[in-house]
Amino acid sequence: MSMEKYYRFAGVELAVSAPDELMYDEDRHLAPFRVDSVTNPHRFTFERVAQLSAPEGDVVTVQGDYVVYGCPGGTTRYINAVGGDWQSATIRARHCGHDHAVEVKESVYPGGITAKTVLNAAMAEHLVLQQGGVVFHCSYISHEGRAILFTAPSGTGKSTQAELWRELRGAEIINGDRAVIRSTEAGILACGIPFAGSSEYCHNETLPIIAIVYLAQAPSTSIRPLGGYEAFRCIWEGCSINTWDKGDITRAADLVQQIVEEIPVYYLPCTPDESAVQAVEKVLKGGR
Repeated sequence: MSMEKYYRFAGVELAVSAPDELMYDEDRHLAPFRVDSVTNPHRFTFERVAQLSAPEGDVVTVQGDYVVYGCPGGTTRYINAVGGDWQSATIRARHCGHDHAVEVKESVYPGGITAKTVLNAAMAEHLVLQQGGVVFHCSYISHEGRAILFTAPSGTGKSTQAELWRELRGAEIINGDRAVIRSTEAGILACGIPFAGSSEYCHNETLPIIAIVYLAQAPSTSIRPLGGYEAFRCIWEGCSINTWDKGDITRAADLVQQIVEEIPVYYLPCTPDESAVQAVEKVLKGGR
């Protein structure tokens, strides 16, 4: 017997199907995005195999721990492939339009898959772009019904700033690691996403964005608006994109350009204390 679970985030719908003995339990990442039904989902069908099927085409790219091959009508991604060797991979995901056939290696998943397995196979960065959004590395907070996104290189203090706003201003942390920035008829929105890295925060909430703040560590706090190339670069470096896919790069670049034209972007070199919160508050209220 097989069962199916449904999810929705940032305009993307997923239907995940697997045999009962393979199906996973919900976790804190996927559970907030579970829905009862979907209308036009990307359908991910999981099966357990002794050996992953061989590639059908040529190598498109090797990126970190995965290798991508072309195949008729789409691509095939081998995940956890050591040194780009597909035979060492633990997951094979064949993506053709809305149909996604996923094989998992029996020796690695004897007790079934996990929610993390689903997320690894989901190719979310590509699916989100098809819905007018981009996966963005940031701490996403809700303050007075609007989103503030804090972005910076890893280890600079995104989580610290989010926690300061939570502790000092009662803000809610929606996601401590990522959000989707999406262009819609209602404007540019921040959307929750079922990827949160090591963060404990992963909520399903969509809000209009009041500001994107690029952080830096400094001996004192100051803030200034960014525009043009500066703003574009600060947003672009936080985007998660398939750099081997020319279509994805074009869609992402167009969206980032729209973001910097419509959403205030600020540079905040700061100390990790209330002065950083006060600096952002001041510019949001129209001060300098």
